[in-house]
Amino acid sequence: MDKLRYRQEIQAYRIVRRHILKIVNAIPFNNMAKLTFQSLIYSNVTETQIKEMYKEIYTTLIKPQYKRSLVKAEIDFEMIINQWLNSNAGLRIVSVHSTLIESIIKVIQQGYNDNISVADITRNLQNKFGWYKAQALRIARTETTTATNYATVLAAQNSDYQLEKTWISVQDNRTRRPPHSMYDHLDMNGVKVDANSTFFTSGEEIEYPGDPNAKAGNVINCRCKVVFTIKEDADGLPIRKQ
Repeated sequence: MDKLRYRQEIQAYRIVRRHILKIVNAIPFNNMAKLTFQSLIYSNVTETQIKEMYKEIYTTLIKPQYKRSLVKAEIDFEMIINQWLNSNAGLRIVSVHSTLIESIIKVIQQGYNDNISVADITRNLQNKFGWYKAQALRIARTETTTATNYATVLAAQNSDYQLEKTWISVQDNRTRRPPHSMYDHLDMNGVKVDANSTFFTSGEEIEYPGDPNAKAGNVINCRCKVVFTIKEDADGLPIRKQ
């Protein structure tokens, strides 16, 4: 993994961690009782809070990635990000909201089972993050892939030239491939298609790595990226869009 990608994942992870702890810290645990704590969690952990987390991740990652492309076209990032969230992130927000509630409830239930006080259960949730770290890392990695590749696609759409796109996968033992996975990204490395075409991998068409319309198995924890190159004519000159 290159250094830029690593820094982007760290940025995303810190955003996720901060938002999750903010959500937890706002829960009125002093009102918690053994028979009613689940209702307390459901009423205080909302999809709106998760959407705000996603918005910050995308705002933080998309604009700088777009600027790196050196495309001169100015775009309204806030409008584009809001439209993207409303159109593409709904299922992810619902999923994260659900799993976060389940994780919090699991910690509380375990605390009650171990006869831990409410104060100690609260401290375990608010002052430690091990109970959600793995999920936070997964969200950060997945959304870094989606956000940065989406920014690259935006730049390509605003380019003055005709383009091709290439799928670049990390070539290590963590890259998904058979027999450990039914999804294969290792062999996608170097596959090139027209900018307006889709990649075909693991039985489905994907616009770019991290495409929110793809199946979860093709997206979650994906570290692949898309790269655009300018088409050239017979004389080796760049071909402009008409």
